[in-house]
Amino acid sequence: MSYRLWFRLDDVLPLAEHAMACPAHRITDAQARGLAPLTPGLIWTGTSRRDVLSSNGLPGWYSESGDVHTADARTWRHISTDRYGVAGRPDYFQAFLPLRAGQASGPVISMLRGAHYTGRHWVTVDIDPADGHLIGPDRVRVVQHRDQLIPPDGRWAPAMVTSSAVAGVAYPALVADGYTSDAGHALPRFDRVTVEQMIADLDAVHANPDRNSDPMPGEYPHLRMTGDVLVVFDEHDDGEHVTYRETDRVHPDAEGRYPLGAYTWPWQLAAI
Repeated sequence: MSYRLWFRLDDVLPLAEHAMACPAHRITDAQARGLAPLTPGLIWTGTSRRDVLSSNGLPGWYSESGDVHTADARTWRHISTDRYGVAGRPDYFQAFLPLRAGQASGPVISMLRGAHYTGRHWVTVDIDPADGHLIGPDRVRVVQHRDQLIPPDGRWAPAMVTSSAVAGVAYPALVADGYTSDAGHALPRFDRVTVEQMIADLDAVHANPDRNSDPMPGEYPHLRMTGDVLVVFDEHDDGEHVTYRETDRVHPDAEGRYPLGAYTWPWQLAAI
């Protein structure tokens, strides 16, 4: 049975570029089991709490703490059972994704690179034990927004939520009942009226910094509506120029609600 993993493109693309740029590549168990040639690729590894992608390039890419640099899938945690939405199983927990493998739109690496310039912010990877240990290119997609938040049978409850991303202001939302993100954050969905209020409130923060403890450049996002789509921008100030980088696009769901910041902002329930 296939399971869809959701990664941020900003996390995956640097790993893919590392694998492509390295002069040599290590042979992994998954690659050997999948009978894949020695080629640039990403390695999926799953545990009971995490699904990660890593590069097979040599020299390897390590963090400051000495750990292998990875891209983590953004998933849910069921609070009462402490169960996570992961693809890994005790008997199936690793597979290899060749970056030069082709699909209708070209090699996987070209798809990832192109997504960087076309407003795509999420990468989905479908993991299926039936595929063996080789992830085919048709199992990978790049999309503008995330449309799966919790399991289909999950429920939603009204609540007030807040986040440092919105300067601590509380807003009404429907929140995933009994679920958080794997990082422990609430998963809210907002109606359009509330989203428009957020836009106005954040515009006021940027226009009147002295009223908000003089926020640092880039401390709070900028929000804009383009038709029915909510676009999120980060601000960058190098001391001479201010630039804005699009970081997400949020489409309304079937009920007209926007999962703004779900899996990307530290939402939490607000004290009432």
